[in-house]
Amino acid sequence: MKRLYIVRNAHAAIGALDRERELDEQGLKELESIGSQIVAQGMRPNIILTSSARRSVETAKHIREVFGLLVNVIDIREDLYDADIHKILEILRLLPDEKNSVMLIASNPSITELSTSITNSEYEDIPNGAVVVVELRLRHWKDLGLREGRKLALIKPQVTENNTGKITVNL
Repeated sequence: MKRLYIVRNAHAAIGALDRERELDEQGLKELESIGSQIVAQGMRPNIILTSSARRSVETAKHIREVFGLLVNVIDIREDLYDADIHKILEILRLLPDEKNSVMLIASNPSITELSTSITNSEYEDIPNGAVVVVELRLRHWKDLGLREGRKLALIKPQVTENNTGKITVNL
């Protein structure tokens, strides 16, 4: 049995080149919220795979801090940047089988398409900073295909904008 955590990178500033967009205040609040939720859910990925986009790498680093020494490997993948679901599946199929729990961080539309296709579920846009928890009834990553998983949860950041325009977090 494998577990895949599909994460859409947290909210990023607008204006820079797409690959160089960094997390903004809202993105940092999303990660603060999601961090407490993933710890409460008992998530423990063996490795974090992330797109090379700056916002994805920053998301990965913030999430790794939540896990502390339990997750010390972030694999920054150039080939995940702007990858379609078929490329993402190729990457996942090459994972070593001893990695039973993997967190994948990238951008939309690929993340939502992957989640929908791998779990054969109804299309639901994954918001920034959210985590989809997928159970895969596989022994070997090389056997991963579409409709192989079961969505266990969609964990969304609890971030709202109050009347003054400031971002607050509901924990």
